[in-house]
Amino acid sequence: MTPPRFARVLRPLRLSAGLRLKNRIYFAPMGIDVAHEDGTASDEMTGFYRGIIAGGCGMVVLGNASIHPASRLHRRGLCLHDAAQARALAPLLRLGEDHDCPVVVQLQHYGAQGSATRSGGPLLSPSGVPCPRMAAADPGYRTVAMTRADIAEVTQQFVAAAGLARMAGARMVQLQASNGYLLSSFLSPHTNRRDDDYGGDPARRMRFLIEVVRAIRQAHPALAVSVRLGIDDCLPEGGQRPELLAPCLEMLEMAGAVAITCSMSIGQTFAAMLRYSPEANDRLRRGVATLRPATRLPLGFAGFVGSLAEAEAAMDLTGADFIGMTRALFADNDLVAKTVAGQPVDRCRFDGNCFRDKGNPQLDRVYCCVNPKYLRPSHISYS
Repeated sequence: MTPPRFARVLRPLRLSAGLRLKNRIYFAPMGIDVAHEDGTASDEMTGFYRGIIAGGCGMVVLGNASIHPASRLHRRGLCLHDAAQARALAPLLRLGEDHDCPVVVQLQHYGAQGSATRSGGPLLSPSGVPCPRMAAADPGYRTVAMTRADIAEVTQQFVAAAGLARMAGARMVQLQASNGYLLSSFLSPHTNRRDDDYGGDPARRMRFLIEVVRAIRQAHPALAVSVRLGIDDCLPEGGQRPELLAPCLEMLEMAGAVAITCSMSIGQTFAAMLRYSPEANDRLRRGVATLRPATRLPLGFAGFVGSLAEAEAAMDLTGADFIGMTRALFADNDLVAKTVAGQPVDRCRFDGNCFRDKGNPQLDRVYCCVNPKYLRPSHISYS
């Protein structure tokens, strides 16, 4: 019998399009970047997700499937722009179905937070505004403001990638519209300084995302579309804020989205999410609570949730319908199953070192401080 204190978080959740999650915990997208260099899923990547899928969570979101060769960031990043990549992904999606754990494919265009060196040309953006962190790291860094033709072309790239996800067996895709990447950068007044139909006020800044959702739903009606939404740029002044987005959430529902998950920070403010702090924790939860009355869609978020008890408390505080865990499930793939069984859990420290691994030239993947399967090499240390 479900322990009473976890009754809410372990209750199933039904989304439209026939999707049912066995509980309210999902593995939020994490760019582990262990695909083959041609962008196909590797055995290493499948093994990573196998442990999480089998550990008891209700849904897994595969992070950062790049929709086009002109949008690359990491050498071993996952891609989804040709049939071979879809075929390589299919076993992982079947694995999810076998464990009653739907695997959702996150579709990513890195925009101005990609690598111009790896992408082979200037990086697409709403207004050419650079990301300082990426500009400092990439010798070939250059951005370009998108034309209407560019917007139409990238929209079709999302549609094509969604079709490949469906071919691989996905029942839902997630559009990466958070953390400063391309779709997110159109939503933010910090990076979107356009004065045409794609900028100038919150509704027009939302237009590109809405067109992508509609185009996917029209082309692939059997495929559900969810959105990971950047709700707060965490800038000292200006940028995206929850109160700017709230009036526009109804547009996502009308376009055909079935769920929204929330995240915060962009490339230049990502440090706010590295280590746990009461300030960042409260800011994220306040933002989610601000958006809750603005949409009837299932609403979720991920950030600094390390246990089922914390997930339950977060749902009560924010009104969220489901809760994402990334680092906590990385630290202990079996967190959900162990908690239900009353067994001890290897708890995440939320020290941010796994994210630091992504930018460490000595490493080729992310590691963990506590999971024995992924322990960081002993010669690597962070202050």
